[in-house]
Amino acid sequence: FGNAISLLYSVVGALLSWVVMILLKKTGKFSTIAVSIAGGIFHNIGQILVAMLILRTVSIAWYLLILWFTGIAAGAVIGIIGGILCKRLKPVFDKTFSG
Repeated sequence: FGNAISLLYSVVGALLSWVVMILLKKTGKFSTIAVSIAGGIFHNIGQILVAMLILRTVSIAWYLLILWFTGIAAGAVIGIIGGILCKRLKPVFDKTFSG
């Protein structure tokens, strides 16, 4: 639960990470884990961009150094779990949507 500003941080971070992940996935050159890590990093970048606009300062960009570590860690964990789920659910989807 939050206010409109916290929603703005989340939405911008989510949209930026979503666009980056779609673009990387479409190239076919990146693993699920790499795409997820990029999503985590760009989510943080989106949030920092919003903070820079709201606070009218670029000095907050220093937080990216810390946030990149958390983005990499969270992205890696989510990518590993997502990869496992995709492999396990593929037979279910193949069977369900094959006709």
